[in-house]
Amino acid sequence: MSGSNTLTVAAAPTTVATASNVLSLMAALSGITTDYTAGSQIRTLAETVGAVTEIQGVAGQALALQSLLYGALSLFNIQPASATFATGTVTFATSIPISGAPNAPQAVPIPAGTLVQTAGGVQFSTLASAVLASGTPSVNVGITATTAGAVGNVSSGAITGTPLTSIGYPLYVTNTAPTAGGADTGTQSSAQALFTAKVMSLGLASPVATANAAIGVVATGTGEVVRYALNVEPWLLAGSGAGSGTAGFTLYVDNGTGGASSSLLAAVRDWINGSASAGRSGYRPAGVPWSVAAVTPVYASASVVGTLYPGLLATGSVAPAVTSGIVSYFNSIGISPAAAYQPQIAAQAADAGLGAFQSLTVNLYYSGSATPVPVVSGAIGTRVILASLSVNIGVGT
Repeated sequence: MSGSNTLTVAAAPTTVATASNVLSLMAALSGITTDYTAGSQIRTLAETVGAVTEIQGVAGQALALQSLLYGALSLFNIQPASATFATGTVTFATSIPISGAPNAPQAVPIPAGTLVQTAGGVQFSTLASAVLASGTPSVNVGITATTAGAVGNVSSGAITGTPLTSIGYPLYVTNTAPTAGGADTGTQSSAQALFTAKVMSLGLASPVATANAAIGVVATGTGEVVRYALNVEPWLLAGSGAGSGTAGFTLYVDNGTGGASSSLLAAVRDWINGSASAGRSGYRPAGVPWSVAAVTPVYASASVVGTLYPGLLATGSVAPAVTSGIVSYFNSIGISPAAAYQPQIAAQAADAGLGAFQSLTVNLYYSGSATPVPVVSGAIGTRVILASLSVNIGVGT
């Protein structure tokens, strides 16, 4: 038997076609021409039946396509990723700022599970017990977010104040570096993105295939997963002066927060290199030198100030929509040469306002700078990360 199988899904009958069939059938059975006048009872009834039939047909096609998608995801063992907890380090000190803090007159035990939080209420607990030694002003302690998800990725200095857990001596806490590693539960869209990456990884070790093969690799025992990857071949960059002209490639990977742990890098190297015991031949061209590296974050900040026309939309609904749109935009930015652009961020904010903005000012900055810029970018192997976002929406007059 020759030829190929082609999937065909019947088109749903339209409202007009269904109504016409019903009216024709009634006329044929009764011998009386049915009233086709717009607004007549019989025509309204027929069009209602047609609308329901059309909706049911479209829903049936959607379910058929959905079952095909789920079957493909199952074939490649792809499922939405689990939420992960952000981790980091905080400093317990006798005063804030830490510089110039007095020495503690006694040893201060800090139990494991001691709670600290940001001004916005995002809580973290210490991973292990620690002691602020007598005669020292501060001690660093590892922490993990108490709630899984990207909400635990907070900027440096966000954790502040005194510990929520009583430790018997007045200490203050802060984080000198951002927390990282928190990721929300994967969605159906993210699972489809993993499937797309999987299909694109089957490309005979091409640069695109190698990069896509890394997406979705998980560090054993941690849940940390590769969410972005870019294959850079230095010899291709030689003409621009940015490359060495030598053969080989560097695979940059990112866990979604602008970095990757040594465990995740090792997992990617094993996956790309192949493993005889696992029955995998690898995803790289034989004999070509290569390496895996974590991306370097380039932190950006954004501010949105706007006023709404009175009586159209509530600020309580617009501000979260603006925040969600801008965060989603930054999450869509891949590894450099991708960059963050102020006009695109402004478009996200304007779209969230649904035309209700009376005035709108959107600025983009390199984190730590007060000078607005049209674009935030970095060298090859970097990724732009949103470090802070200020949204201030009011109602005009």
